[in-house]
Amino acid sequence: MKVRNLEGASIEELVQEYEQAAVAYGQALAAANSRAANRAHDRIADAYRELRRRAAAAHLLPLLKSEDETVRSCAAAHALEFAPAQGEPVLREFASRQGRHRTPAEYALKAWREGTLEFP
Repeated sequence: MKVRNLEGASIEELVQEYEQAAVAYGQALAAANSRAANRAHDRIADAYRELRRRAAAAHLLPLLKSEDETVRSCAAAHALEFAPAQGEPVLREFASRQGRHRTPAEYALKAWREGTLEFP
């Protein structure tokens, strides 16, 4: 979905775009493809901004139960802004175990607790 189409997208389409972009982001990171990862990250941020603009960010909460770890990780980090009681446990779980989501989860939690976490 192109950025210019986000304003005309339904909330369900925005959530789907967010989820698909997060999957692409995880795949790009696993392949060490920084260009693709950056493009996917931009798509995640664009979808999140549009959901937030519509006061519909809470529609991302079901993604906290996704089977895809990158989807869960992204949704949990964004949830710190609007539903921290639901996002924080997911990030704590990632921070407590080995894997590529550990360090980002630790840093997101640290910045959030310090009040320095910035959202797109």
